[in-house]
Order: sequence, then structure tokens, then C-alpha cells
Amino acid sequence: MFPFIAALTQVGGILIDKITLTRRQVETRVYIPILFLFLVLSTGILFPFLGKVSIEAFSLRYILLFILMIAIAIIWNIFYYKGVQAEKVHEYELIIMFQPILTIILAALIFQGERNIHIFIAAAIASIALIVSHIKKQHFELSPGAWKLVWAVIFMSIELIILKLLLNFYSPVALYFFRTGILFIFFYLFYRPSINKIGNTNLYFILSSAILGTAQMITKFYGFDKYGVVYTSLILIVSPIIVYVISTIFLHEKLKPRMVASFLVILGCIVYATVMGK
Repeated sequence: MFPFIAALTQVGGILIDKITLTRRQVETRVYIPILFLFLVLSTGILFPFLGKVSIEAFSLRYILLFILMIAIAIIWNIFYYKGVQAEKVHEYELIIMFQPILTIILAALIFQGERNIHIFIAAAIASIALIVSHIKKQHFELSPGAWKLVWAVIFMSIELIILKLLLNFYSPVALYFFRTGILFIFFYLFYRPSINKIGNTNLYFILSSAILGTAQMITKFYGFDKYGVVYTSLILIVSPIIVYVISTIFLHEKLKPRMVASFLVILGCIVYATVMGK
């Protein structure tokens, strides 16, 4: 259940981010700090009930790992939101779909417990189906905004591997709370945003993105902890397909048969992995 909730809330967050950064034309230097303020506040509500930290988390090794996670998160968030602002939805999803694929490969290489052959095969087939459904000749020419998304995907995948390690000693809510809190402090001091100039409507958009983002990340963390990185990432492959369908509906573009075929293949892979991967 957790991976499916993460996939659906990720779709909503992507669309709201895109609307706020492009149509509403909110600057990233304002958007990012306010978003993280709302993220830490929304997670803070859950912390008294679900926030737990083991004493092992305060060993030197895991403190250094936590610091590394924060540094990587800062880098990919800057690249990500600048890339989202610059790129169209379809170009965005073509690049961002590589994130679960890269995460799957890294997890299978690093964690022995993630090497379930049935789940890995299903994830590989689903990934190939997604890539084939999106590839066009012109997509191989990457713009500066697209390159920002490429770097975001790389650092995002690395951070997720570190998060998997830290989840041995933090509950998902505790880890996300401390992560977003530190990131908010950094981005606020770095950007010095003028909140009073953003407008109430834009604040509601950012708050909505934060609520969905909190739900997405926490359920993703629970998915990593309970089902593993590879299986959770397999479910998240569905997100770009859903984004494509929604953007097609609102933009009144024709739904392509290969996208429908890709979606059916991915669903088949998820069913296979769920049944055979136990």
C-alpha cells in the first residue's frame, strides 16, 4: 500500500510544482525555502506520534552519513526545481523516469537483500517499457534545464540509497523531519526569500505541494523499510505514466497507443513482482 500511495502523491506534487513554478511564475529562490518550511511543519505534526530514533544513529559513522545525505539533498533539490521550471511536462517525465531505474540498479548492487530475481526482472522489464514508450529522436538533445534534471536524478538516487541505510536507525517520520528541518534552515539562509510578496494563492499552491510531498516521501520511506528499495521503486515507475495521462487530458493531446501498451506492461510487471517476489 505504501508504494502505491507514494506513486499517486508524487503525481500530484509534480503537477502542482509545475503549475506554481511556470504558470504562477514563482521564483525558485522563493519557492524552495517556503516549500521546505511547510514540509517540516507538516512532518512535525506527525513526529510526536511516529518519530523514533535509535541510539546507534548517533555513532560517528551514521552522523557522517546523515551529513552526506543533507549535502546531496541540497544539491539535487536546487537542480530539480530549476529543471522543473525550465522544462515542459513531457520532457520532465522523460528524464525523471530514470530515477527509479537508477535507484533499482544501485540498490541491487549495494544491498544483498534487494537481489530478489523476480522483482529485479520485473523492474527491468517495466523500466525498458517506460523508456521505449517515451523515446523520440529530438529528446536526445538536452537543454540546460534538462541537464539540471539529469544531475538531480543522479543525486536523488544516491540519496535514496543513503536513506535506506539510515532507516535502520530512524523511523521514516523522524528521518524526514530532521532532513527537511535542516534543509529549510539552509535554503532560508541561502536564498533569504521575501515571503510577504508571494501572495496567498501561491502560498496555498506551495502548501498543497508540501502536504503531498510529505505523504509521498514518508510513504516511500515506509515502502523502503517494509518492502525494499527495488519493489518500491518498481511501483514508482507508474508515476510518469500517470503524469502523461493527466497532462494529455488537460492539454487535449491524443493518447498514444504505445503509452497504453507501456502502462499495461508495467502493471503486469507489478502484479508479477507482487506474486512471485514474496
